[in-house]
Amino acid sequence: MIISQHTILFLLVSSLTILSSFAFSNYPNDYLINTICFILIITIGASHGSFDKSKGKKILNYFRIRSTFIFYFLYLSTIFTIILSWLYIPQILTFLFLIISVYHFGGEDLEYYLSYKSNFAENILRGIIVLLTPLLIKTELTLYLFELVGLAFPSSSFEFIQNYYYYLSLLLIFSVLYFSYKIKLRNMKLLFIAESIMILISFVYFSPFVAFTLYFCFLHSPRHYYNAIRDLRKNLDFSSINQIHKDIYILTFATILMFFISFIILYYKYPLNESLYTASIIGLASLTFPHIIVEFIDNKIKQIS
Repeated sequence: MIISQHTILFLLVSSLTILSSFAFSNYPNDYLINTICFILIITIGASHGSFDKSKGKKILNYFRIRSTFIFYFLYLSTIFTIILSWLYIPQILTFLFLIISVYHFGGEDLEYYLSYKSNFAENILRGIIVLLTPLLIKTELTLYLFELVGLAFPSSSFEFIQNYYYYLSLLLIFSVLYFSYKIKLRNMKLLFIAESIMILISFVYFSPFVAFTLYFCFLHSPRHYYNAIRDLRKNLDFSSINQIHKDIYILTFATILMFFISFIILYYKYPLNESLYTASIIGLASLTFPHIIVEFIDNKIKQIS
């Protein structure tokens, strides 16, 4: 029987969090909850980017570039370019970030479950569960959170979601059924369905920020770690595995520092909760763009090789 440790982790943590919410329902503290989520995102969540260093070395070797400084320079330049660009074109960057994130989340899930390489449409169809679910369940709050980071949806967006609520809901159901059919092994089908249901339940019980934190930190990041380590083991690249474990600590420290500086700057403009939301989204976006670029180039090199 196949046991998916990252799926079990997500199901367990989400279930315990839901039970805890009932136990402490009389003592709600949004500031504390959102601060905990912020800490989880900048530590557990963002640390899976530590694989980019190993992939960056492979990319440099492929193009016969010896200096690792070039990789670090381009990677960091992309991060700071995204952060600075957010001041001038937040609408465009937020939209691109959402599309890229949906594609990335879907691709990471399907890489684990499917026996073949998923295409662009399939990645979007799977990843959209993280974006569409909160828009359907907590429409006004989700639209407000997007507006905080610069993506102001048209005023008719709320009416559009309400008018097409059942069609959009059917899209989510179709996504789960479609991939349940595509997944070959029965045990994997059950894990996939249980995982999808828990994602939906978490967005029902919690705010979009809390539900996303559960997904990002306890499913996406552990799964990315598993997929990357599995590929390295296939290639017998054990030295890279050992180096990655060391890089996680360095990256986590650098990520904490970057997010904390962003939070301090935003705190002078927004209240605490809004500062936590905005710092999390902008910080994740600035890390996501170079991360996806490295993933894309690395995958192209694998296809060529």
